Amino acid sequence: MNKSFGLLKAIGYSFGAAIAASLIVLLVGACVFGFRLAEWSEWEGRIVGLVGTVAGIAGAVVGLKRALLAQQRGVN
Repeated sequence: MNKSFGLLKAIGYSFGAAIAASLIVLLVGACVFGFRLAEWSEWEGRIVGLVGTVAGIAGAVVGLKRALLAQQRGVN
């Protein structure tokens, strides 16, 4: 049961960090390009989408590392 809990914790941390990073990028993009997202031009949407994707992947990696470190600290 401990392994499955650790796996669920890693999935949860990764998912949560990816969502948080993507939302932060969207908020910054809204501050830069305006809060009316439907009125953004195509290039603005592409920039925010690309940066949001990269930030989501980086957030998932950071979340996974954080979950693995928490699991190692719990074992010791």
